[in-house]
Amino acid sequence: MKTFTLRMSFFPPLVIISIAVLIGTALKAQVIRPYTNIYSDNIRGGHTIIGNTISAIYSSGSGSTGTINTAQMNDFSTSGTGNYTNGRTSAYGNDNSNIQLVDVDGIGSTTNSSSATLSLPAGSNTIKFARLYWGGRIKSGTGGANNVNLRTAKIRFNAESYQTITAASGAIDKSLISGGSDSSYQAYFDVTSYVNGRGNGTYTLADITAATGSISGGGYFAGWALVVVYENLTLPFSSIRVYDGFLQVYDDGAITSQTITLNGLNPPATFSLSSDAFMSTVSWEGDANLAASAGNPNGDFVKVNGTSASNAVNPVSNFWNGTISKNGAHLSGNKNPDFKNQMGIDIDEVEVGTGFGITPSTTSIDVVFGTEADQYFPSIFAFTMKTKPPLVQLDKIVKDTASGNAPWQIPNNLLNPNEILTYTITGKNLGSGNALNCVITDTLPGGLTFRTGSLKVNAPTPGVSAGFKTDASGDDAAFKSTFGGKNYIKFFIGTGSTSVLGGILAPNDSFSVQFQCIVPSNASTLNFVSNTARITGTEQDGVTPFVDDGTAIIGPMGIGLPVKMTEFTVQLQNDNAMLRWTTVSETKNDHFDIERSVDGINFSKMGTVNGSGTTTDIKNYQYSDPLYTSAKVIYYRLKVVDIDNKGSYSKIVALRLSGLLTLKNFTVYPNPFNNELKLQITSVSETSIKIRINNNSGQLESNYTITVQPGENIVVLTNLETLKPGMHFMEIISEDGKFTQKIIKR
Repeated sequence: MKTFTLRMSFFPPLVIISIAVLIGTALKAQVIRPYTNIYSDNIRGGHTIIGNTISAIYSSGSGSTGTINTAQMNDFSTSGTGNYTNGRTSAYGNDNSNIQLVDVDGIGSTTNSSSATLSLPAGSNTIKFARLYWGGRIKSGTGGANNVNLRTAKIRFNAESYQTITAASGAIDKSLISGGSDSSYQAYFDVTSYVNGRGNGTYTLADITAATGSISGGGYFAGWALVVVYENLTLPFSSIRVYDGFLQVYDDGAITSQTITLNGLNPPATFSLSSDAFMSTVSWEGDANLAASAGNPNGDFVKVNGTSASNAVNPVSNFWNGTISKNGAHLSGNKNPDFKNQMGIDIDEVEVGTGFGITPSTTSIDVVFGTEADQYFPSIFAFTMKTKPPLVQLDKIVKDTASGNAPWQIPNNLLNPNEILTYTITGKNLGSGNALNCVITDTLPGGLTFRTGSLKVNAPTPGVSAGFKTDASGDDAAFKSTFGGKNYIKFFIGTGSTSVLGGILAPNDSFSVQFQCIVPSNASTLNFVSNTARITGTEQDGVTPFVDDGTAIIGPMGIGLPVKMTEFTVQLQNDNAMLRWTTVSETKNDHFDIERSVDGINFSKMGTVNGSGTTTDIKNYQYSDPLYTSAKVIYYRLKVVDIDNKGSYSKIVALRLSGLLTLKNFTVYPNPFNNELKLQITSVSETSIKIRINNNSGQLESNYTITVQPGENIVVLTNLETLKPGMHFMEIISEDGKFTQKIIKR
């Protein structure tokens, strides 16, 4: 048995593994061409690999006029009995079979042809990279001058005319097969512009040079593969890395190992699902009838970080078995000819998101190839790993005291002349992905005076040393300034942050900053101050924005709020955003302006809903906003406008337009409650959620973190005796975002 180890180092978010493998047997296993990176980018999109065999077992004749032995080409079973033991999935293989070239295009001028259909996701797709590979086994003397015969093939799209392509003289890998004069080869050619101009449809490759007939030592074969990387702005952000080379894996009676390092991937997140990362493989000359034996119980395998890859059609001891499959299912209906056993080429996709040791701390990955009596040539490698969005939660509290230090004034809701207000802004990235460019901004309330030298960063804020910061800009992580006649403060936080740029908040990173303001001398205990802080940044693509606000209120309860809003939510309904909000009192309220933003900062008015003037009745409102946007996340806020045309703003709520919601729905009961609450939560997958209960001023009272399972879950919240009777707000935070529910304690 010969064993090959591939060590791969990676870059961020999405990884593609594609392996194009050509049969070949040399005097001993070897690296024909070292692996190099051929494509590297971080885009919204993904990759796919299509292709087909161009050879088959014939009962008689060849090409379009011959008779293919379809029974042998489609013989496939994983029953584990009879001819299908020890991982064998067919009773037939290339060795000593009558291999001839197929010809499906119905055009007399071509000698061989096969096709496959490219099906990219819905929407506009831009082809960023496309490379075509073809090859097979040849007899000595058929390559022509400088291998021109091997480097030449024909390609066509749908019913267009064929175009002849000739690979560069250096774009060919060739290896002598031991025990004779035959060789195996692969050639490759860039077809990015060709595919980009055509997109989805049927691609046919013709006139590949390959030998035919019956022979041992692996048998004859021929085929092709097309690797495509595409950008689609409706898809999640991904990191794509493609490498190629030519490595021979061949059992010549001795165990040999080979280590190859591919640099450039750091997984973007901890994966919760196996489908969050996948490995696509293309392999030439893997035989379905050659698997494990008494001498080598491991058979023909591929291991990722020490774990053997397998699925329903690629057994652990016979991974290279001539299949074209995706996640354990044969791909059929998208290629011509359409066989289960390709007799010499594998194009397989395997999910590796869980169980393969691929974590954010992974800087390299080992891929080990082994064989019992087979031979194959890995050529293309690519991994695809999905990014996960961040979910940054920001909270803000205020405490007052005459000195600016503890002990704090009790009760903590009355303003006194000349006292010092200490504002503390805290938060955490509760999501699974990194938050980039993280900046906290707070516009100071009018009438308050900023206390010089009070800017402070608290541990464990990442990327910033704890302690006081200067008020000046450009010299450390915080500053105080003025814009448009209003004072504001700003903090740059996160790993890699500077004095002018925010850094990265990784999953579970927490932060804490604070500053102080001085109450004016003419203040009274009847005055009311509301102050909102905001954190902004982007998701891992560096483009999609996120924002979260936190408000701290000090003053007598009920004073200073022209409209008391108890609930404000937004949900996606068909192609509309449905906004709903509830008020429990309104004072001189003329109307609500509905404002929308794609970045959480710059808002535009979308519509108006009339208010209820002055009332203490509970009022329910809703507004349906048609969505005609390519943004992944949009943000809403309400501008409350009174009869004097003065306005104030609600909190900002986000609506994610891409991806499947994890939490489908939830119900809170009984409501009102005494000392115990129950939540009925329906989830599409296992996920962690956070439940927070805040008082009417937005201050945190209770906090829970739980894991829900797929399906219906009943969650019981106990120990609520300490909550004061009255209205509270429950927040349910998941990777989908934040949902708010009003609750009432008896």
